[in-house]
Amino acid sequence: MRTVPVCVAAVTALLSCLFLLPGGSPAVQSITAWVAVASFASVMTYYSFRAVRLMGHDDPERRFWRAFAWAGVFFSVGDWVQVGLTLAAPTGADAVNGTGVARTVALACGAVMVLVASLTYRLPHRSARDRLCYLLDLATIVVAAGAYALYWTIASGWGEGVITASDVLGVVTGPVVVLLVVFIVSRLYLSGVNPFRWNVGVLGTVAAAVEAVARALGPELARTGRPGWVFAMSVGSHAMLLLVAWLQHRWYRTGRGARPATKSRPYSVLPYLAVAATYVLLVVSLAISGLDVRAWTILAGAIGSTGIVVARQLVAFLDNADLLAERDALAARLHTMAFTDSLTGLANRAMFLDRLDAALDAAEPVGVLLIDLDDFKPVNDRYGHSAGDTVLVETGLRLRAVTEDEDLVARLGGDEFAVLIRHRPPDGFPAVAERIGTALQVPIRVTEHDEARIGASVGVAVAAPDSRSASSLLDLADEAMYQAKHSGKASYRVAG
Repeated sequence: MRTVPVCVAAVTALLSCLFLLPGGSPAVQSITAWVAVASFASVMTYYSFRAVRLMGHDDPERRFWRAFAWAGVFFSVGDWVQVGLTLAAPTGADAVNGTGVARTVALACGAVMVLVASLTYRLPHRSARDRLCYLLDLATIVVAAGAYALYWTIASGWGEGVITASDVLGVVTGPVVVLLVVFIVSRLYLSGVNPFRWNVGVLGTVAAAVEAVARALGPELARTGRPGWVFAMSVGSHAMLLLVAWLQHRWYRTGRGARPATKSRPYSVLPYLAVAATYVLLVVSLAISGLDVRAWTILAGAIGSTGIVVARQLVAFLDNADLLAERDALAARLHTMAFTDSLTGLANRAMFLDRLDAALDAAEPVGVLLIDLDDFKPVNDRYGHSAGDTVLVETGLRLRAVTEDEDLVARLGGDEFAVLIRHRPPDGFPAVAERIGTALQVPIRVTEHDEARIGASVGVAVAAPDSRSASSLLDLADEAMYQAKHSGKASYRVAG
């Protein structure tokens, strides 16, 4: 199964030696180079279509790879036309540089097809803020890649002499191709649902970058008598594209199929690596040649990519602020749920005991009133549980009405309530118990036509100066409440 990559690597290495070693015939080199390039493009097209045929019709990757296969058709046609032009004039400028009109148009058409396929590739749904972060990450990578592409396509002395149209064309076309490819791959990679594995994405990006450099530097290399570098880079880029198609075909043929699902990540390190790479190149450029035109190019890219990263961080800070606000709101809701009775809105047993513990620790003269409703079960049995809930809610409202704002009213469970009084009332704790009993004797309307008359048995316990246990004080109030209930209900007792 590895025969193809081994053969491709061997042929590429041998041809590179032929192109780069001195003494070779320029005509033989150019003809050999473009025949190899056209052959690699044709084999790439073959494996691409075979991979597409192995994909299911509902496979989301199929559309992208079908566009890649048709792009290979354009590449192949342009390269074979280039072979014909080279046979007619093997030492001509188009033969040496690979900049024939037909090949240039074919490469552009193929690149546009892949670009359209990537732009229309279905991405996962994102919120507006996630989409903004995604676009900023993408912009960071593209700006950094553009700075790199311009740096390597601008000659060190560019701008000091006469600038020809060929110079401008090289500076424009090379970076444009690199930016398109980086945009395509980065857009799909950052989405988390890209139609290729990471190694295929890297290989395809490198192949496009090498071809872009070859086209951008072709005229300069030809003028300086080094066309072999153009041939070597063009053959190498097409060899890598062939391997891209072969790998995709091999994965589907061996049954491994589509790329494994990408785990959701809160961020990607790729934009930060891109920014770091621009600063590394800037330092190297300044150390070697000072602040020349190329250094200014990479400096602009470093500043631009850094600015985008800063904007990305600001968006992240806003996002974190929203998350913290949501966390605090959720914590407040959970606290309310943990310490509040859901039916009456009163404090529950946990909050009551917590507040009672705090009051005892502060050695406050607290009093506890334990209230148990009389004849509550008959209301449930006769009128239903909805009527019983109405009684419980109304009881809570009446207890709040006859106690002070600083007192804590709680429902301990069932029809059992409690009141925590943290400061001794002027008329004493028994007076509060009397007011509670009077308030709860008033009939409660439970249906449209029916009223329920209930009373309450109240037990009162007052904390001693050395009291330290909330449960023991609550037990005293409970005992007093049962004494009141057994003595005839609708009354109160104070624990002795």
